[in-house]
Amino acid sequence: MFDYQLKKSKRRKTVAIKIYNQTVTVFAPHYVPIKQIDSWLLEKQHWIETQLKKQLNVIDTKQYPIEKNKIKIFSESVELIFREGSSSDVKEHNNTLYVTHSSRVKNYKNKYESLIKRYLEEKLAAYVEMRIAFYCEKMDEALPKKLTLAVYKRRWGSCNSKRELSFNLHLIGAPHRIIDYVIVHELAHLRYLNHSKQFWDRVEVFYPDYKAASNWLKTNGMSLQLSLIHI
Repeated sequence: MFDYQLKKSKRRKTVAIKIYNQTVTVFAPHYVPIKQIDSWLLEKQHWIETQLKKQLNVIDTKQYPIEKNKIKIFSESVELIFREGSSSDVKEHNNTLYVTHSSRVKNYKNKYESLIKRYLEEKLAAYVEMRIAFYCEKMDEALPKKLTLAVYKRRWGSCNSKRELSFNLHLIGAPHRIIDYVIVHELAHLRYLNHSKQFWDRVEVFYPDYKAASNWLKTNGMSLQLSLIHI
């Protein structure tokens, strides 16, 4: 059966259910045993599950919105909806991110920023790790020893002599093909820690359209930096 929160009260005379923000709360008199409540909820299970599904598909503007904004994830515009709930998290549904802060949080704007940043880091890391594995196999290259994501002002990626790679978190707003170019660029540095002709020849072998991708970043890089909004 689904999870629920139980709140008992000496003043309450009946059992009631409240479904809000994907959380089921049961209000009951203090003397009602839990077994009886569980049995009653089993009878209501279909109705409760229906209500939970409805909340995923419908935004109740009286319950949820604090403000709205948008962010780009892999070049796709995604709507952000901020709301208060029982816990702090980020959920994705129908090209919308529902960013929820716990009612216990006082500085909810800072909380929103940290939640979104963590979500974007996880999203970008998953893609970059997958593509690094793909290109390392194609390039006959051993996997790098360390991968880091961070916000940089003047670089999209870096590689050092210890075989450690880093990527700019702002890349989350770029198309997949542009991120792939940055990945190939940094993987090529594993053999050539410079921008020599040999380096660019290696990049071209595994990413022939590298010049167009580089020009795209020069033209659109500023808009990617703006995609990490400040609430």
